[in-house]
Amino acid sequence: MYEQFKELIVQYGLKILRSNHVSGTSGNISLRVLDDLIAITPSGIAYDRLSAQDIPIIDLHGRVIEGDLKPSVEYQLHTLIYRTFEDINAVIHTHSIYSTVLSVLHKPLPAIYETLLMIGDVIPVSEYANAGSLELAKNVVECMKKSRAVLMANHGLVCAAKSLEQAFDMCETVERGAQIYVMALSTGLPVHQIDQEHAREAIDFLRRNYGQQP
Repeated sequence: MYEQFKELIVQYGLKILRSNHVSGTSGNISLRVLDDLIAITPSGIAYDRLSAQDIPIIDLHGRVIEGDLKPSVEYQLHTLIYRTFEDINAVIHTHSIYSTVLSVLHKPLPAIYETLLMIGDVIPVSEYANAGSLELAKNVVECMKKSRAVLMANHGLVCAAKSLEQAFDMCETVERGAQIYVMALSTGLPVHQIDQEHAREAIDFLRRNYGQQP
């Protein structure tokens, strides 16, 4: 069952691998298939070896409903996000290099260019907790109440959205912003954030006009 959802997990696993957001078996992806069920990447399986049959289906408390493989060790992060935010249908966690640099520095990413404003005026850093722990999940969810993209301290990036396409686009936007920010900081010169008045105007304009509006 749920083959179309499993296929999407496989497809986006290859996308984050080929876009250098992950290496090896790092990171994880999930997708809501019903209100109380999600498809999620299995633990420790390389993205270029994944097939739809490998994708477990779990409930929002981590119980395996379908599949033979153990789900990602970060299943608590994913399930808590879905339990907390009813509008979220997809979650991608990456170890993108520049985003992880900021997470190691415990340095939030400010809105230094307009596309980042569509995510938030700042991408926060959640408090550190060990990988796979409920504490890590709680720390991320607390930050996610303000921004659906969160830098996980000393760990990486997690983005949550209505679809995998949107979550992936968020990962791309944050990582590009992080790269620009890290490079700007390396000059030793002042880094200028967009002021609040212009930020509000830019957000309003982009939401009304960007893309193929109906």
